[in-house]
Amino acid sequence: MSVRKQHAYEVALRMARVKELRAQMALAASVDQERAARQQVETLEAAREKVALAAQACAAHAQRIDLARYELLTQLSAVLTDNLQRASDECEQAALQRAEKANENVSAKRHRERVHEHLDGVRLALAHAHAAKALEEGVELWLESRAEEP
Repeated sequence: MSVRKQHAYEVALRMARVKELRAQMALAASVDQERAARQQVETLEAAREKVALAAQACAAHAQRIDLARYELLTQLSAVLTDNLQRASDECEQAALQRAEKANENVSAKRHRERVHEHLDGVRLALAHAHAAKALEEGVELWLESRAEEP
């Protein structure tokens, strides 16, 4: 194992860390988008429910029905239903995108971990090579010192 190989793995590890951080940031952004989409759906559902209750209250008066108000509430309910459908679709898309970003994040993390393991292996091999060389030099010096003694 060479120092150049160790340096190459160190560079690869730094690149993998950057990729992992970018994946984490993308995941966080997609989680925020999904949360906002879910909040939009909940807001539209609540508005639609209030409009439905108002339409029921309008129709519940047995004496006289305000047809203009009832028609306005019916149209508003239809618009809210359409908006709710679009918001639900966007929420579903945001959930799919979040899942995709989560998979990318896991993949980036695994890649960084594999590169780190390879770097540790290279460092260990270099340390063993240095230790073996130092031991060999130590033995040679010891043998030379023994040879010089009369």
